[in-house]
Amino acid sequence: MSINECNKLLGIYSKNENNQENFFNFVYEKIARDKKNRYVTKNCDSIDIEPFDSSPVRVIPIHKEIDIKNLQITYEIQRAKEIIVNNNIPQIYLVYPKHDNFTKHIQVKLQELDTCSEEYIIKVIPYSLNSILRTKRRCNGNSNILCK
Repeated sequence: MSINECNKLLGIYSKNENNQENFFNFVYEKIARDKKNRYVTKNCDSIDIEPFDSSPVRVIPIHKEIDIKNLQITYEIQRAKEIIVNNNIPQIYLVYPKHDNFTKHIQVKLQELDTCSEEYIIKVIPYSLNSILRTKRRCNGNSNILCK
């Protein structure tokens, strides 16, 4: 799905808001559907998932087309690092619209966080908007906390 198709679907989703707000709300609603084994909290620009049996996760939806060969997400990575260090949230998912050149997640490793006592995860994740048209999406186990 191209970024233009994504924009078109988001426009259908809510014509009164900009694309960033539409994308954020879409991701939030997908995550918030299943609350039986976790708390989901909506912040001004992020979503916190607090599973009952594991570490919290912060999801940051960002409506921007990224180039897999030249990511240019320095600001977002710096923000994720600050969240891990200051907020004690060890898992940060930076969620972008999926498109033909961005179909697989990327795990980011930072040397400055390797000294942290707790394991951390920063992932750049393509999020498909095709599920607007689907009624149900299956996940295999706990492999992707975003698609429950």
